[in-house]
Amino acid sequence: MRSLGFTLILALLAIMVGGLAVWQWVEGNFYSVLGAPPTPLGERIYTKFAPPDVRYIRVSQNGTNASFELGPNGWQALMPWVDRMDPRAAVRIIDFTLGLRVEDLADIDKVDPQKAGLRESGINIRLEGAGHKVLAKYKLGRQTPWLATVKDVDEPVSTVFIQPRDETQKGYIYTCTHNIIPLFKDNLKFLRDYRPLYFNPYKLQKIRVRKDTEFTLARPGEKDAWRITMPLDSAINTVAIKSLIEGLFELRAVKISDRTSVTLPTSGASTDSRQIGLTFFGSDAETVLEIFPPETPESTEVRATVSNRPDTVFYLPVKPEANLVSLANLPQSIDELRDPTLTHLNLKDLRGILIEPATGAEMLLSWKPPQPWMVTIEGRTQEANQERLVDLLNTAIEGKAIGFETDAATDFTPWGLDRPILKLRFLGENNQTLELTFGRDKNGGYFVNRTGTPTVMRIDQALFESIPRRPYEWRHSRLWSIDRLNLLAVERKSGDESPLMLRYDFSKPDPWTASRDGADLTASINPTRANYMLDALEGLKVTRWLTPEDPSALEALTTPSLSIKIVEKSTDDMGDFTGLITREVTLAPGSKVANPAFYYGRLGSDTNPFLMDRETYDKLATVLMEKN
Repeated sequence: MRSLGFTLILALLAIMVGGLAVWQWVEGNFYSVLGAPPTPLGERIYTKFAPPDVRYIRVSQNGTNASFELGPNGWQALMPWVDRMDPRAAVRIIDFTLGLRVEDLADIDKVDPQKAGLRESGINIRLEGAGHKVLAKYKLGRQTPWLATVKDVDEPVSTVFIQPRDETQKGYIYTCTHNIIPLFKDNLKFLRDYRPLYFNPYKLQKIRVRKDTEFTLARPGEKDAWRITMPLDSAINTVAIKSLIEGLFELRAVKISDRTSVTLPTSGASTDSRQIGLTFFGSDAETVLEIFPPETPESTEVRATVSNRPDTVFYLPVKPEANLVSLANLPQSIDELRDPTLTHLNLKDLRGILIEPATGAEMLLSWKPPQPWMVTIEGRTQEANQERLVDLLNTAIEGKAIGFETDAATDFTPWGLDRPILKLRFLGENNQTLELTFGRDKNGGYFVNRTGTPTVMRIDQALFESIPRRPYEWRHSRLWSIDRLNLLAVERKSGDESPLMLRYDFSKPDPWTASRDGADLTASINPTRANYMLDALEGLKVTRWLTPEDPSALEALTTPSLSIKIVEKSTDDMGDFTGLITREVTLAPGSKVANPAFYYGRLGSDTNPFLMDRETYDKLATVLMEKN
């Protein structure tokens, strides 16, 4: 028979074994009783949670304690300030914690905590999940002298001392990858969000701006274009609205203060205060950034408040600074944000353009697909100059005003628009029309008005001059067309040289013969180069036609550098010879430099000179004779 004592011992052992079994079933291990083994080299210290699990962050250093909570409006600071936490800081802390990869380790007794920065200067970090369950708890020490290599990272990364403070990991100090120590300097101030506005740009529905005047920008849907909706309905400058939204998102204060420590003007009392209000899809609430005037004309920053952070005052930079968005970088006037483009023509529907200069003949351009554009001037219709057509359309759809004079004009006299110097009327497929009227004021400024609107825009002179508005500009760029079957001769004279006579017979295997001053030079001619020149001559084009009075062209052509005379036979419809046709083109350099960018030219006795590009000139002037 067993003794009572032995029976009690067996009972206690059974209770202990049962308790341990329950403990393992609940905890999964005995680490909290026996202590966990160290995290192996190359492994991460924290692996049992993911970023979305973190709901609370606590940080302390040198007596400064900070507590943060993830709420419906993002990460919020509960202490030492009641304000928004910089969400980028929260992400960095969480990612850093989950990325703590062990590079080296030692027992806590074998490391001097003072040298490792794990005493008073150490940074205590604690991450908690729902119900304040501890997910990670450790002390961050100083940076170590050693670097580590990380997969997919080109450069070695720094390492830091880490002392886990979890109940199961207290016995070791680790050297781990990465370093976020600078995030916690200056009493943890960088954990506070220095950006007054934090928002999702894609959810932004309306922007209200009050600066001198008030106006509103809005869009009906997330994928719709922005427009100015008040005080007028107008297209928007896409570059400017992008700059405004990006600037507001990136705007950062140079310093911040608690509201209780700053005396501000009464909101709305000063006419110099500015407001930028943001409204988002799915909410009628407006987030208002109010910017107060500078305290002195020399101030480099201004104070501002934002409605959803009432306890904080922001000091925003006024003037442009390197690597910093300032208020000067933000377009904040209606003229900066409205679309300065002259027109938004639908080129597919465009069928005609009427050009009406104040003096001279009207020019009517018309298009009947698939035929080319034609131009009618004083009853004569011909194929339009395609290069000038492109210039005109580019001016219409890409040309931009440099300023807006008024949106309420009733008398257009101050801008010379009562007696316009030019009208452009664009005719659509369904009889839709759009007309631009151009004027010039007494000071020589150029202005444009979309007929039927009260808006007057200022344009620069270069834009106006780019509009082809003279009949000769619409001449086709093709100077002539040569038929090799009828070509008889090409006479070319370069500078002071005697003319080189080149005779041509298409029917012969060697079509070229050459002579100069009565001497036969056929044996010296390079037929490949002669054909190269002829290729350029066949469909010779000009770059631009010029006015008959162009002084530079008239002067240059008095001393030509190249003259080419073409002799062709003419035939009737039956192919019978009817006579000879002789045409001559004269060319001169556009400047006195060695290789000018362009050349002046004239065809025979044509009253209009023209410009020719250097590439075409070089083909016409190519060396034809082989050197002996």
